[in-house]
Amino acid sequence: MKYILDFDEVLFNTTALKAKMTTLGIPESARGPEVFDLIMQKDPEFDFTTLVFSGAGKFLADHGSDCIIVSSATSETIENNTDLEKQLEFQMSKIVLSGMYSLAGEVHIVGSSKSETLQEIKNTLESKGEDLVFMDDRVRYVHEAHALGIKSILMDRSCQKDLESSDFPRICSFTEFVELVEKWS
Repeated sequence: MKYILDFDEVLFNTTALKAKMTTLGIPESARGPEVFDLIMQKDPEFDFTTLVFSGAGKFLADHGSDCIIVSSATSETIENNTDLEKQLEFQMSKIVLSGMYSLAGEVHIVGSSKSETLQEIKNTLESKGEDLVFMDDRVRYVHEAHALGIKSILMDRSCQKDLESSDFPRICSFTEFVELVEKWS
């Protein structure tokens, strides 16, 4: 089984990073790798690996070569989407600093849509006879993957289970993800 995983709010607590930036006086709109230099200047003891969600780091440590991170560089806050190159650098820096880059088998950073990359990954894996599952926290991307015929899961950190979808499962932790994947195996 190959696992295609989003980064923000699936593996990495981006909400906590934004809170840290606010505490340090760095605007959320700041983008580019220099943001992380600024965080380290203002708080030299800060460890980005502490923002990896419980269970996510262990899952990647245990299954890293089977994990593919596909992450969008665009922000949910539209005003922050002004310089795609800086956003791509910002996203890659975040993945590297979190420690997830070195654990994953592959990392793909895309602009606003994941469909093309997901289709390429699906074609490659299916040609090798591999099963795959995709997990993201944004309903839009889960629908994109589901429309491509990829088994898809919504990571809902707010745990609003009452919003069940008939198209795909909704989970709120890596523990639930592991349990669900084990049932499918």
